Amino acid sequence: MKLSYISRLLALPALLLTLTAQAVPVYVQAGPGSFNHAALDLLAARLSGDYQRHYSGTPAHTYASAAQAQTWAFSALANSTIEGQLVPAIVDAMRSYKVTELSAAVHMPIKMCVFGLSKTGNITHAASHPAALKQVGRWLSAHQIQVKPVPKGTNEAARLLADGQFDQNTVAVGSCALKVVYPQLTLREIGIQDNPDNHTLFGLMKMEKRPQPINENEARTALAQVVSQANTLINTRTDSAKVLFSHINQRLAQMQPVALFKAQKHKPVEDLSRETQVLSKALDEARQQCLDSASVKAFFQAQMDAAKAIQYRYRAQWLAEGVPNKDADLVQLRSTLNQLGAAILGTLTHHLASHGNLTGELTGLFNQTIDTNKLSEQDKARLFSALQDVRRVNNCAITSV
Repeated sequence: MKLSYISRLLALPALLLTLTAQAVPVYVQAGPGSFNHAALDLLAARLSGDYQRHYSGTPAHTYASAAQAQTWAFSALANSTIEGQLVPAIVDAMRSYKVTELSAAVHMPIKMCVFGLSKTGNITHAASHPAALKQVGRWLSAHQIQVKPVPKGTNEAARLLADGQFDQNTVAVGSCALKVVYPQLTLREIGIQDNPDNHTLFGLMKMEKRPQPINENEARTALAQVVSQANTLINTRTDSAKVLFSHINQRLAQMQPVALFKAQKHKPVEDLSRETQVLSKALDEARQQCLDSASVKAFFQAQMDAAKAIQYRYRAQWLAEGVPNKDADLVQLRSTLNQLGAAILGTLTHHLASHGNLTGELTGLFNQTIDTNKLSEQDKARLFSALQDVRRVNNCAITSV
């Protein structure tokens, strides 16, 4: 199966427009509270929309339902902990069904969470799907916990626990999304998986039944092609985000020479009139580029607060060490900051239009890219939170990019 590069690039913006108008029917592998549920939540957040979800159990049943209804299927494709990474149940389903369109992909870290009937108490048994139990072997061994395999899935294990089918000393292990489905359960632990780099690749696809089933090797080849296309979508989105994050990092890196100039001239770090000018210019450009003014204002305020924090920390350091004897030209620095501010908005506009909203799975990339000295983890968290909240304005024509 081959999908053109252009069709892949256009798929997400087209889906964005569809989601704005109505909820899209999607047949979802597994059940509510599964990792598929959590991954589709990420995609919905990216697209500022929602789906009419039909949880369909096995991949084969999911694909059959989507093919018959001529709508979307959402399922896992590959997992980093599996040898060869291809999910066996997906390979088997691909023998009878083929992908005709890949619209979007999600690469999600897998965190195993522990749910109990109470916050405290001894744990003697853990219930979950056998595949999930295999991924928490160290935790089970460390606490000398016996297993209760539930072949129907992690959701079923949580349901049985919530319905009182297990005793007080039994916990359910699965996605943290189970908390949404079973609020009566208590989240006791997060991230107990053996492999900290456990990721699963998910795809939103259109399916078609094959005239005749193909053999396993052919199915593996077909799935590998879909995984490659999904990774291309992921990498394109990641590259776009990295450019944006790099612009933000470059802007923050200018705060050391800004602080130096102010220290040499005995000027205060905070300049409210300058902040007002920066915000006014950012909001004018945001309106021209169809970005929501309130969310852009909050993001730029977070940037300026982080910038001031960096400057204050340099000033504190220089109180002890002395102010460096280096030249600093504030006029040139402000020109550079203006250029970087425009680049941030332009790149952000392109990313939101082409790849959807920035979501939590990009946190690691953001923290890795933003490496400016004197910036705290709290500063980073607030900055990324504000960035994730920036939204496009629907039915708006861009007048400047």
